[in-house]
Amino acid sequence: MFTTGQLLTLTLTIMIAAITCALLLATGAEWPGALLGGGGAGGATLMALPKLLNRPDP
Repeated sequence: MFTTGQLLTLTLTIMIAAITCALLLATGAEWPGALLGGGGAGGATLMALPKLLNRPDP
């Protein structure tokens, strides 16, 4: 169903989004701003991680 790279990408994206959202909430941010920050972090991870996974080994 999923390749190992896809599963790793999905797992890391969810983890980074959750951590970012939690850190923003811990600093006193309102929940809509924290969700937007978590979504932005997750989106950035989704864009960067597949490129890193497809790099050839040196």
